[in-house]
Amino acid sequence: MINRFRDMTALALAIVLLAGCAVNRSATATGAPLARQVTESDHCGLTAPGLVYIDSASELDKLERLPSGNLAMKKLRALDLEKEHLVLVGLGQKSTGGYGLTLASAEIVDDVLELTLDIRKPAPDAMVTQVLTTPCAIIAITPEDWEQLRISGEGLDTLTRQR
Repeated sequence: MINRFRDMTALALAIVLLAGCAVNRSATATGAPLARQVTESDHCGLTAPGLVYIDSASELDKLERLPSGNLAMKKLRALDLEKEHLVLVGLGQKSTGGYGLTLASAEIVDDVLELTLDIRKPAPDAMVTQVLTTPCAIIAITPEDWEQLRISGEGLDTLTRQR
């Protein structure tokens, strides 16, 4: 009986220690959010689902040249890319309006910055514009303390990027 109690105590202690080893944060060391949504658009110009990582002014220049781009470039150019990088997440081409993306949460688990997005779709009986759209969201993220970026959301294939 004593051996069994000692074994169960040792197992419980091991589980607590292992759980404590996982790094799980939702803010930077200074208390700033790991990610924040800067803007979104119904017409980004990316016809396939995916992500674009922007960490320099030259990358931002490329973003401005997207076909059918309708992004708030003045707002994006005002950001300090030394302190925050940008991630454009696109849903790809949709046949109607009513689609969109919103940042739901951001968390660093071990060395992975995990962004979860809420995907907006029009209701089946909704009246929507009959026009091709390329919806996206642009999210500012911390460039520190992660080695991989993982973006997911219901109805969105998981997107990943190594630093």
